[in-house]
Amino acid sequence: MAFCRVVFPLLVLSVISCYASKVPVFMWGNSIKSSVKANPLTTYSSEEFAAAVEQVVLPGTLTLVFIEPRLSVEDFSQKNSNGETSFPYLHDNIYEAVYMPNVKNALKALNRTAGESATNIYITDESSDILGLNKLNAGNFVFIHLNDAREGESREEMLRRHDEFMHSTMGDMPEELNTIGIYTANYPSWTIPASKSRPRRAVEENAKTRMYTLDGLRMITKTVKVVSGNDSRTLGDVTDQHSELNTTYVNATFVFDNTTLLLNFNAKGGYWFFDTVVLTIGDFVDVLYPDEEVFALVDFSYRCAQHISFSSRNETKTYTVDFEDLKVQPFFETNTTQEFGDSFNCVGFFSAPIWAGLFVVFILLSITFYGIMMMMDIRTMDRFDDPKGKTITINAAE
Repeated sequence: MAFCRVVFPLLVLSVISCYASKVPVFMWGNSIKSSVKANPLTTYSSEEFAAAVEQVVLPGTLTLVFIEPRLSVEDFSQKNSNGETSFPYLHDNIYEAVYMPNVKNALKALNRTAGESATNIYITDESSDILGLNKLNAGNFVFIHLNDAREGESREEMLRRHDEFMHSTMGDMPEELNTIGIYTANYPSWTIPASKSRPRRAVEENAKTRMYTLDGLRMITKTVKVVSGNDSRTLGDVTDQHSELNTTYVNATFVFDNTTLLLNFNAKGGYWFFDTVVLTIGDFVDVLYPDEEVFALVDFSYRCAQHISFSSRNETKTYTVDFEDLKVQPFFETNTTQEFGDSFNCVGFFSAPIWAGLFVVFILLSITFYGIMMMMDIRTMDRFDDPKGKTITINAAE
């Protein structure tokens, strides 16, 4: 079952990619020069290409469609060791041709245009001739499938042989018969594999970040937990929410099944404070206070990636509400479209790792300074430098 789940999407993607293949189309003939103008820098859809073919294929025109299994734009620029192109015949007819480097589903458009007048001829290594082709009636579409690759033959040699085959086939057509040649393929021969990536997603539901937005308040937190002793419970989805507010306070109520949280915010002195959380479980009601003060400037948000805890001061039965990875901001006005302002972070500018790094740097600087001072205090020995004593002479023999 697991194998089928992997293989089936790959098969679907392969089929879709085949139907959306972009292949070059080279059309040449006497009636093309003045009727169709193509932009080689444009990718043509199947409908646009069909419209161009209808302009070319006039009444009484025999259309020979030479189909390679695979063909890309790069094949037209390939040359052999002698610097010769694989398509000398097509190059000679470039002034009477229309070249479209990128056409989506070219064969599908051609088959739709041909309708019931289509004739398919398959050229293989065993039957490499199409005798009787010049006897076909005018107005037909002849699809010639070039499936005659030979063992030990390079791609440049095969394409050059097909170029000669197209030259001889077009030359065998009667002069009074208006003949159009179309050279294309089923699939492109040069493809760039698409880059595929699969992001890793969190499996646990409580790992998802939740956003709570209501009138006058915006809050984002990863989890909200209610802890009582050794028991811990994560609150799920909000079933009801509402708020009361004015210019000095915001009281937001969130209902989680049988648990209700009332968040109280107050504004004073240009700051707002997250004062208390009123916890209601059934008939039990308790007021919880923050373990560390939660505040920020008005129009600023508060951000803390650590746990923000509100604990009760009831000694008989203690409850704690933990907000993990919290970002919150009250707005003190009726507007639910407010965005978060700049954040105050619960971690100060000098965090513990920064203080540890500064302490290590200070120790290293102290050791370096002490070493430099010791080197500067080195003095030359002056034990024998007595100006009143006999001069010490040391000759070469000693």
